[in-house]
Amino acid sequence: MFAAIHANDVSQTLLLECAREFSPCVESTAPGIVLLDLHGTERLLGQPQSVGKQIVSRSKELGFDARVAVAANPDAAQYAALGFSETTFIAPGQERQRFASLPVSVLSPAPEMLETLEGWGVRTFAELAALPTIALTQRLGQEGLRLQKLARGGSERFLLTDEPEENYIEEYEFDDPIETLESLAFILNRLTHDLCEKLSSRALATTELWLRLEFESYRLHSGQDVQIYEHVWKPPRPTSDANFLCRLACLDLNEVTFEAPIKKVSVEVIPSRPRSTQGGLFAPVSPEPEKLEITLARIRGVVGSADDNGTSCVGSPRVLDSHKPDSFTVQSFTTMPVKQKSQPRHAPALALRLFRPELESAVELTRDKPHFVRLWKKHRRVVSASGPWSSSGYWWNESFTWMRDEWDVALKMSKGKIELYRIYLDRLRGKWFVQGAFD
Repeated sequence: MFAAIHANDVSQTLLLECAREFSPCVESTAPGIVLLDLHGTERLLGQPQSVGKQIVSRSKELGFDARVAVAANPDAAQYAALGFSETTFIAPGQERQRFASLPVSVLSPAPEMLETLEGWGVRTFAELAALPTIALTQRLGQEGLRLQKLARGGSERFLLTDEPEENYIEEYEFDDPIETLESLAFILNRLTHDLCEKLSSRALATTELWLRLEFESYRLHSGQDVQIYEHVWKPPRPTSDANFLCRLACLDLNEVTFEAPIKKVSVEVIPSRPRSTQGGLFAPVSPEPEKLEITLARIRGVVGSADDNGTSCVGSPRVLDSHKPDSFTVQSFTTMPVKQKSQPRHAPALALRLFRPELESAVELTRDKPHFVRLWKKHRRVVSASGPWSSSGYWWNESFTWMRDEWDVALKMSKGKIELYRIYLDRLRGKWFVQGAFD
């Protein structure tokens, strides 16, 4: 079944908003009329006969009067809403009978065609539907045939729907600029709840919360005017929990000092699909991602969110794509599942187990190659050596000099056992170190 909503002197945006509360499949047909697909909504809205009354009731709550019709096809619902003044339900197969008394002008034909039909004495749907189809097509062409199908109520088509491009933004401008976090938190809580209710009504969640604060203009010592503060929070999983989002924002804002009163607050959320999780019968209970994010926000309030180089102070380590030894960064925690690609199985390879801290050593060279290495308070003879490999960490940058000469050596240990180690010469300090052992 399909429903049509017709209203005069009402914005199309308001009509679409009303229609999308009853169906996700909505067509903006013409100014003042929208169509919606009711298939699959029976369990939520009830029988089609009652849907029209629900839509009329909702339109009055939104501040306008609407005429609603429900029929088996979109065109029948549309012209029933245009032609009848009351809420109408047309059962399948009764379209031609119910449309019989409607004037042909409801179909909005071209003025020339309407004049021709009136000259033939055709003024109602019933009279147009009774005309011979072949003779009508010969005289009025395909447009006449289309009008006759509409008059008979038997046309079938799909709705031309499109996804609404909505911006989930709420703003509030203060009459008197505020200076305290308590006042800001009160407004922020209200705006966040409004946005989350809007997301929940559309079965959505959010993965990003944007905050924009506008201040009364003030000037820094450098002469630069500062009027705007922006920040973004990315929850570990999609959420529509307004209390969690507001608390997360307030914990971070508690560590920020503003030098001017706030005059406007803007909050925006980026919509996404909500998360779906299923716990295992024997899996251990893990903390909720929201609780973990709140805990991390509190830790950031103690240790700071980033160091002098802009690197995050709270998160998980990630190895950088660099030749610099021990090069890593800190990235935000995430609980989103990571899709791992299947990789071909390779033959077993050696793994370097690093020493923390590295062991200072003494190395004797023969023809510029290591011959003895002092390790564990004994001199170990080098059975074989491979190297040297010069490394600076940024070998592609000419401003960096080669700072390390690395060697992989096989050392003869006690009882004739051979073990593999990596050693290197630190040119800046002029000392040898044992970096680790190969397992």
